[in-house]
Amino acid sequence: MQRFYRISRYFLPVMFFGYVPFANLAVYEHPGGKLAAFDMAALRGTVTHSFDTLYKTAMPHREPSIGVMGAARYLLIGEGRQGVVVGRDGWLFTSEETRPLPASLQPSVAKIAEVRDLLAIHGTKLIVVPLPAKVDVQSAHASVPELSAEMAGFYADLLANLNAAQIEAVDARTPLVELVKSKPAFFATDTHWTLDGAAAVAIAVANSGLIPLGAADMTRTEEPKADFAGDLVSYVTTEGIAPMLGLDREDANPYVVAAPADTSDIFGAAQVDVVLIGTSYSANPHWSFAEALKLDLHQDVLNAAEPGLGPVKPMDKYLASESFRDTPPKVVIWEIPLRYLTDPKLWDGHKIGQELASAD
Repeated sequence: MQRFYRISRYFLPVMFFGYVPFANLAVYEHPGGKLAAFDMAALRGTVTHSFDTLYKTAMPHREPSIGVMGAARYLLIGEGRQGVVVGRDGWLFTSEETRPLPASLQPSVAKIAEVRDLLAIHGTKLIVVPLPAKVDVQSAHASVPELSAEMAGFYADLLANLNAAQIEAVDARTPLVELVKSKPAFFATDTHWTLDGAAAVAIAVANSGLIPLGAADMTRTEEPKADFAGDLVSYVTTEGIAPMLGLDREDANPYVVAAPADTSDIFGAAQVDVVLIGTSYSANPHWSFAEALKLDLHQDVLNAAEPGLGPVKPMDKYLASESFRDTPPKVVIWEIPLRYLTDPKLWDGHKIGQELASAD
């Protein structure tokens, strides 16, 4: 296999540059492929725009060519496009974990404390579960040890700040670092944690003593196996070419968990005491994090997490919902990936405090 990779270093670039004359000939022969006449308008970018539009619409095999170029860059210089950091042994990391750290965590901690206080008004307890950086937990596969150490220190600072503000939090880093001694806590080519990683954190939440355990006999049912390309692969090449580079498809064995049906009240909905808010780490059924929480807490968990919105918007949305106002839970678990706290726009538009104040 290593011999194949070495040959690929030369084969892929040669294949691409051999393709260029063919592609340009096809562009020339493409109907409507005549470029704008060169006159003074060219100075204003007309010709450049014509080339750009023509190649986007007429070039055959455009997507494969982009994939080949990405593969060549990955093999020759060990890099991907903006958005990914290439590690060792086929591991990829999101560049969001390389953003400069904030000068202070106090603004974010103050916002989290605001949410805690708003929940407390309704008799609801907030439990924060900060998720450590993948580049920290899987440091053996990272290409920049200093970055891994920096993110580990940042996580410790966050826990200390949360503790100082009397915000109850669960240390998710310790069980994940322990897990990687025997198996991965994150997928190699995806931003997210594995089912083992999610399960390890769920156990830590249940063992924290911060949430009273239920007594339900939960039932686990296996779901069909999930086979997928990691979300970081697209920053390197196409899904079809990726396995040739050692960036194999990922697989997961998700499951669902349910409590026994309550036949005492066939007309009323059962009250759920625990609500999970967060990002795709919680929302995506591939990782079964909410299901793992149900198993270990021995009670049902309402999953109100949403993918693609970060940790703040789903929280704001839930707190503004009729469901929360009418039947507030006893506990809200807030999953917050550490890397979001380096985003200076994280709290933009956060106004749930005023909304709840006006509703009370």
